[in-house]
Amino acid sequence: MKQYLLLRHTTMLLLIALGNQTLEAAPPDKKFIELGWDIPSTADLREHWRDMEQAAPFDGIMFRVEAEDDQGARLSSESIWDANSWKRDWLKPALADLQACRFERFKDNFVRFNATPGNLAWDDDAGWTALAEKAGHCAWLMKQGGGKGLAIDFESYGAAQFRFDPAKQHTFADATQLARRRGSQFVQSVAQEFPDAVLLALWLNSINFKAGRSTQPESILASSGYGLLPAFIDGMLDAVPSGMILVDGCENGYYMDSAEAYLQAAHEMRSWHGAGVRLVSPQNRAKYRQQVQAGFGFYLDMYLNPEGNRYYFAPLNGSRLARLQRNLGFARDAADEYVWIYGEQCRWWGPRRDLPNTVGQGRLWEEAMPGITRAIAYTRNPLVAAKAELAELRKSGQLTNLAKNADFGQAASPQAGSLPAEFGAWQDETNPTGKFAWDADIGDGSGRATKVKWGCFIQGLTVQPGEEYAIEVSCRPRGQSQPTLVIRWQTAEERWTQEQLDQTFPFESGDGEWQSAFGVVTVPEGVGRLIVLLNVTGQIADEDACWFDNLGVYRLRP
Repeated sequence: MKQYLLLRHTTMLLLIALGNQTLEAAPPDKKFIELGWDIPSTADLREHWRDMEQAAPFDGIMFRVEAEDDQGARLSSESIWDANSWKRDWLKPALADLQACRFERFKDNFVRFNATPGNLAWDDDAGWTALAEKAGHCAWLMKQGGGKGLAIDFESYGAAQFRFDPAKQHTFADATQLARRRGSQFVQSVAQEFPDAVLLALWLNSINFKAGRSTQPESILASSGYGLLPAFIDGMLDAVPSGMILVDGCENGYYMDSAEAYLQAAHEMRSWHGAGVRLVSPQNRAKYRQQVQAGFGFYLDMYLNPEGNRYYFAPLNGSRLARLQRNLGFARDAADEYVWIYGEQCRWWGPRRDLPNTVGQGRLWEEAMPGITRAIAYTRNPLVAAKAELAELRKSGQLTNLAKNADFGQAASPQAGSLPAEFGAWQDETNPTGKFAWDADIGDGSGRATKVKWGCFIQGLTVQPGEEYAIEVSCRPRGQSQPTLVIRWQTAEERWTQEQLDQTFPFESGDGEWQSAFGVVTVPEGVGRLIVLLNVTGQIADEDACWFDNLGVYRLRP
């Protein structure tokens, strides 16, 4: 394996270190939240939550609250931004609905709170008091019902609440002062009921990036459709308690089509020098940096609409689903925690067959775009999705292990010190202090590495670009052994390639002496062989040993 020496020591050691760090300081989980024209009510959740969790690959959903006033008039949190008061008692049936649910996967649920009809005058003290109280009622509902917080949609579906109107306020400065006071009033009411709520806004200052990049943002905001929103957000920050999180959901994520676009937007939202923070008053900028997260909206219809539609993305390598999965991965990686996934023409649940003139026609998303559920699930968490898929294949007897001598049951030869059959081995030739061998006494046979400062068992298989594989293996480390599972790539001619795409997966402790590692990889372009490295480092003494067993390499379904 002389070619393997081409890998620099520092590269491998860095990969090993990164793999070990995931055990100690894992980043926050990324969450996919569903929103669509199939938005459920709390009554829908109560009746169908089990089926809904099984139907869709999300971490939570946005739902609406429906209520009745004392005269029996219907109310909705999707049309709540007005001067009318609500009574908390009107929300008690919705609370009973939520408390009847026993969510197992939908742990991050949000009540949709729309800025509709949006006809509140900024100087209407009584009206804003009523609106703030309604926000408090919804926060109470979510706290008592086990939800995560409010999903605030500032879009003007009715009146232009956040557009400066000089006929109502004499100057833009006067209007911003009022808007800031109202933002503070809004959050104070929420915080009284749910001080550690998450306020997931479909957008915050991301809607005004153009103004944020300007040296004179007021000159742009004064004539913008959402020119007063930064002042309202500044007021929210005035009142936000330390445990509350605001999320800028950046609805413009709909149109992003590259990793660079998502990363640039995230930088604009969270950086000290980004457009988002520059729209915040200096005294709130540290708080903004600590408590405002970057999130993204993701529009499924972009991958369903026909060419020529304003909302259209072309296929990637012949597949629009591949482009969806790629872009959703970019959004996931750039977001701090939340990506909200929006669709109009199709549904994940409930009746939605009243759209006969659209491409989706109100069908289930899986019916309109076969494979979309799997694509989102794998993007959301490839390890969880792959384990579930392998369990199904194993249960049905359709699971095929492509590893050779997977149980390490055979030696390469009857000679003492022989390697396991079908496995090679390599160790640092500048310090070859250790030994790799087949061990008949552990398990039904295993591969043993002893006193290896840096080395690995090796096995490769032929693959094609775009294929997905799950790899699992067990090990039993002793002494100073530090094992990792490493996946590398070769061309069809067995030359090392794509070293920057090496992937390292840590071993995790199990119930006994044995540990396990599990990883999922996608074969990159230009690759013809997947190379499994059962890596071990740090062995110094004779008693330092590590046994490897039960290698599984599985081709996942396309």
